[in-house]
Amino acid sequence: MASGSTESLLKLLADQQAPSSHLRRMSELHALFASDDNCVAAVLVGSYAQGRGDRISDLDLGVFTQPGQASNVLDKAHAILSKGDVLYDYFGGSFKNCFRKYIYLDFSSCELYADDIPTTFKLRSPYLPVWDPSGFLATLEVEEPAPRHEDFVAYQHGDAGLMWELFDCIKWIKRGRIELAKSYLQKLVRKF
Repeated sequence: MASGSTESLLKLLADQQAPSSHLRRMSELHALFASDDNCVAAVLVGSYAQGRGDRISDLDLGVFTQPGQASNVLDKAHAILSKGDVLYDYFGGSFKNCFRKYIYLDFSSCELYADDIPTTFKLRSPYLPVWDPSGFLATLEVEEPAPRHEDFVAYQHGDAGLMWELFDCIKWIKRGRIELAKSYLQKLVRKF
């Protein structure tokens, strides 16, 4: 899937019980990335890339853009990702490195990070190419473990990011990871 076969990607997501809203989003994002000359590559990381996603896993996406184009590509993706019933939408970052997070009323969620090249982003296996016609993603690979939820920094984006953090805790509780949720909530309380 070096160039990001949309059919293969959608099948992998469907096999992990991804909601139909995620399948629509991925299909439309793939088409956007493939048609935009400012998009160098796009990747899916996180639980879906690891093969352990479920109905409430978020789409963890990164897109790498030509210099000065990260916010433009993110804006185009926002037109896709803001379709439907959005409960929460948060933007952050700078002109060259920005992100947007979404929580939808169907209890699905998405994070999209846009980063200009050259980038300092480190890509850890496993990951799934969404769009990578030139093999760019391989240049970002490092032999390090992926970040763990236990190591997440609490309240990193202040009040604006709080809903996302609480949503993560709800998902962890739903999956039976009560101690992780309690530990993270304690981190939040200390920040307050």
